[in-house]
Amino acid sequence: MQNALYVEISAIGIILLVIILITQQRTSGFSAAQRRFNDLLYTMIVMLVVDAACWLIDGTQFRFARELNYVLETIYYAFQIILPFLWAVYVEIALSSDLKSARRRINIATVPLIIFIIALVFNFNRGFVFIIDENNVYHRASGMYVYAALTYVYLVYGSIRALIKAKDSTWVDDKRRCYTMAFFTVLPLIAGIIQALFYGISLNWIIATVSAVLVYIDSLDHQISSDPLTGLNNRRELTKYLLREMRDRDTTRNGFLTLIMMDVDEFKQINDTLGHFYGDNVLIAVAGILKASCKNTEAFLARYGGDEFCIVLPASTEADTQKVVERIALQQEEWNKSHLDMHAVSLSIGCAVWDAQKDSGYEALITRADKKMYESKKKKKHS
Repeated sequence: MQNALYVEISAIGIILLVIILITQQRTSGFSAAQRRFNDLLYTMIVMLVVDAACWLIDGTQFRFARELNYVLETIYYAFQIILPFLWAVYVEIALSSDLKSARRRINIATVPLIIFIIALVFNFNRGFVFIIDENNVYHRASGMYVYAALTYVYLVYGSIRALIKAKDSTWVDDKRRCYTMAFFTVLPLIAGIIQALFYGISLNWIIATVSAVLVYIDSLDHQISSDPLTGLNNRRELTKYLLREMRDRDTTRNGFLTLIMMDVDEFKQINDTLGHFYGDNVLIAVAGILKASCKNTEAFLARYGGDEFCIVLPASTEADTQKVVERIALQQEEWNKSHLDMHAVSLSIGCAVWDAQKDSGYEALITRADKKMYESKKKKKHS
């Protein structure tokens, strides 16, 4: 009865993962991080299938049943290490800005994986990880705890890398994404402790499946709400945010709500002379400048369209807005000094404060900020 229950649980997990994979296939093209995440999902499916097979065959009697049980348990232990290793790889690829260093760390992490998988071959005769008795019943051996420890080393490593990235991130949405990835380890860790304390309970991989679903939902939400090039919020999210902030300020909040609009000077010329790929890199650089400028603030960053960007700042005073504008100028200057081989980045900036008495809607606020931005651009041309 218990075995049948675990098989049913594994089947539910497999169905969830297959649904995610089918949904992923609808996406045109895959990034390196998406491919690594899909590798993780495929491995989880194999793990759940093998886990279900182990429960079904354990204690049964038929020809070569014991040998088959040995093979299945060996595959189980191999994938028990492969799966968290792939999670660590996914975190490295998804969060690392220096892919060369990330691949070097991945290569180092591969060494214990290979050693432990090769060692499983000797378990058939030594029985140091697990044994299958004459009645075809699985029993743990002391070496099992070593394999479990390596499993959690990889999982904890992934969480630590995500937490380090969160600490270094300057934008709140980047931090949130990192914290979500760091949380992946928590549920499997709790399940593993329960499983170790109460022999016969199998929770690890269905709980890991739940964690993977949570990471996927967060990733999907990020894809829907963000601009694919810069990673900033898209225009749809900007509209939602402005409507929410304006509604709340009419009822419960005080203080300024400032919209800062900016575009890249001479961006058309950059595209025409240096190419659209180069222009894309300039837009990515601008996004980085804005993130650094709004570090430790409540600013909402978005790409409005083309080479136009927005910052919505729930500031308490006009001085707070001016500080952000000054930081943008400073970050822009520092970027230009450190990228002398690239076309200098120059931004025209316009600001407008939400006025519930004068502005009929968010469009009026955008129009006023946009007008101020073009006045700034005009002054630059005539100076």
